[in-house]
Amino acid sequence: MTYIKTFKMKIIVALFLSVLSLSLHAQKKADSSIDEKVEALIKKMSLADKKMQLQIRSFDGFKKFRNQNGEMNADSLSKYYPNGIGGLNLDINFEPEMYVKTLNSFQKWSTSTGNKIPIEFIGEGLHGYMARGATVFPQAIALGSTWDPELAERIYTVAGLEARSRGVVQVYAPNLDLAREPRFGRIEEMFSEDPYLVALMGNAEVNGFQSRSAKPDLNHVATTLKHYVAHGQPEGGRNTAPINISNYDLMNNDLFPFEYIIKHANPVSLMPSYNEIGGVPNHANSWLIQDVLKKQLGFKGFITSDQSAIDQIHGLHYFAKSNREAAKIAIENTIDLDLQFNDGAYNSLDTLVKSGQLSEKRIDDALRKFLKFKFEMGLFDNPYADVSKMKSVTNTVQNKKLALEAAEKAAVLLKNQDNLLPLDSKKIKTLAVIGPLAKGVHFGGYSAEPRQGIDLLNGITAYAGNDFKVTYAEGCKLALEESSFWADKVQTPNSEEDDRRLIKEAIEVAKQSDVIVLAIGETVAFSREAWGENHLGDRSSLSLLGLQDDLVKELVATGKPIVAIIFGGRPLAINDVAKNIPSIIQAFYLGQETGTGLANILFGKVNPSGKLAVTIPKSVGELPAYYNRQPSRMRSYVNDNNKPLFPFGFGLSYTAYQYGKPVLDKKDISKTENIIVTIPITNTGKVEGDEIVQLYIRDLISSGSRPIMELKDFTKVHLKPNETKNVTFTITPEKLMFYNYQLKKVLESGDFEVMIGPNSASVQTLTFTVK
Repeated sequence: MTYIKTFKMKIIVALFLSVLSLSLHAQKKADSSIDEKVEALIKKMSLADKKMQLQIRSFDGFKKFRNQNGEMNADSLSKYYPNGIGGLNLDINFEPEMYVKTLNSFQKWSTSTGNKIPIEFIGEGLHGYMARGATVFPQAIALGSTWDPELAERIYTVAGLEARSRGVVQVYAPNLDLAREPRFGRIEEMFSEDPYLVALMGNAEVNGFQSRSAKPDLNHVATTLKHYVAHGQPEGGRNTAPINISNYDLMNNDLFPFEYIIKHANPVSLMPSYNEIGGVPNHANSWLIQDVLKKQLGFKGFITSDQSAIDQIHGLHYFAKSNREAAKIAIENTIDLDLQFNDGAYNSLDTLVKSGQLSEKRIDDALRKFLKFKFEMGLFDNPYADVSKMKSVTNTVQNKKLALEAAEKAAVLLKNQDNLLPLDSKKIKTLAVIGPLAKGVHFGGYSAEPRQGIDLLNGITAYAGNDFKVTYAEGCKLALEESSFWADKVQTPNSEEDDRRLIKEAIEVAKQSDVIVLAIGETVAFSREAWGENHLGDRSSLSLLGLQDDLVKELVATGKPIVAIIFGGRPLAINDVAKNIPSIIQAFYLGQETGTGLANILFGKVNPSGKLAVTIPKSVGELPAYYNRQPSRMRSYVNDNNKPLFPFGFGLSYTAYQYGKPVLDKKDISKTENIIVTIPITNTGKVEGDEIVQLYIRDLISSGSRPIMELKDFTKVHLKPNETKNVTFTITPEKLMFYNYQLKKVLESGDFEVMIGPNSASVQTLTFTVK
């Protein structure tokens, strides 16, 4: 019998190896065929054809060639673009069917003229595919608060399908910047201040968009790791400002998410950042691109510039004498594609070759990667989008359910004095929804406009039904204009006189209520990408805007119970709110299902489980405030302590969790061994819930000073009332390694602390030794 089983197993293994061999052979044959087609194309292309392929353009320059039916004028395209178009970013605010019609007419022209090379259409995918009608999920800074990579993968799988159904084959995502500078308007685009959490969420995003296969299929899109690197910490929080950081910190912190994803996923592309480090713009930095990214991290994909960033090597950084010299620097640094508005630096590539300043071989190398990508994505076989498929997969019922799940998991309960929450609808006759962010949906940046979704007021009103009355007052204004990520003039303050009138009206509404839900914070108009002096988005303060603090003070004076919901794209210094309001929910931006998700949490249909992925400081003067500081950053300020308003990893629940005593399976390990830590977690409350258990490590003595604690693992455990589960973490040698002052990755002998708890400020500590 044993012999027969062994024989059968050998047959199964042989068959598996045979199938695997055939599959690999077929893949090699397919790759070989694509390579041959690419080389044949390159041979017949002129220099002008080649330079056009290496440019990704905005639709703005093509609007005049489009008719009212959404179709492009082929004759005009041939006249003004006789050498073709490499890539294009269509207008996101087109109606979905019109978007597809325009894209298809571009492809019809492109594949029937000249070299018959299809156009690559690109898109954004920060918190869902950015296009009118597409599903809008919580903004990245809110998604980070879920601490849920599995959820993120499901979200970006949906986003990838919605994008691909419209003909998009590459998205400029994920954003792997570290959210360590709250003044920076783009902090909303980042998952977390912590490298490990960013890495896991970003890795899930890549797997969602691309699938876990070697190459994206027809239901997925290619990803672009960005912004390489350290873009989240600009000087003074100002967009595109220099980054003042050592190579030691760069390797151990900012580069970690890129390193992790390049190792564990298969990212197709990468985008350098606008900033400079050490006086060298990142697009021109050969050490970052050649030595670190390609040689050390092993990145094999193609590199796409950020919008007009190659021009900025000259026009912003003054690192080159002209755009032409900037183009030479960038292409020789293997920046393969030039993302631009209309005409950019790579328009001069042919001139550089003809003048002997640039080898055509470098252009061919970049072109070879891009054309191969187009073949692999199936663009030469079928470059068109299908309207019926697009309709069938866009913002479906299932997608909306997923967006609601994400909204519910992203909200963070910061305070719940005397268990005010959840609210009991049976005890409420009138609920007042007050505040400048109660009405209107708020998504954050990189969203199509006008925005469509369920706002807080509508969500609560729908939940209330006929059970209780819902009243509303604006309270005050943040700006006279409607908020917008795209519009320039959206920050005009309201008059104090009018705001005082609105506060007075709100107080009268509050007095007639049993409980107040207060919606405050900021909109995307005040926290966004600042791409010009006429389009600002960075702030010098973290305080509440306008007269919101006055509104809070007046409402507190009514004596009514208040629940504050904090919206916005950055952590705000809400000191008076934290001191005086009994219950607080940090929402950031929760996507299209904001109102429904928050109503479900407010009334206890959902038990909140989110945890802060960023530290909330008490003031702008505390910055930087990220938790994983060096040991020497420990002094308090005069008349202040060294503690933030709310620490990294913090978040409450409607139940209570008791952490037992953690145990290590051994005290000493070699440099090749794992060590296991186990801790019992008990739900001591009356409702079931999800607790995010966090594990931190500290290398006590090392050749390079290490942070006081670093997140190295976490898990979410579901517990029923009075239920206990043992949570186990495996600490691998890799989690104990770091880059030393010679920038070599090492695991050094010595003592390590392992810390486990519900957040970074409340942990139990054990010690082990690496021999």
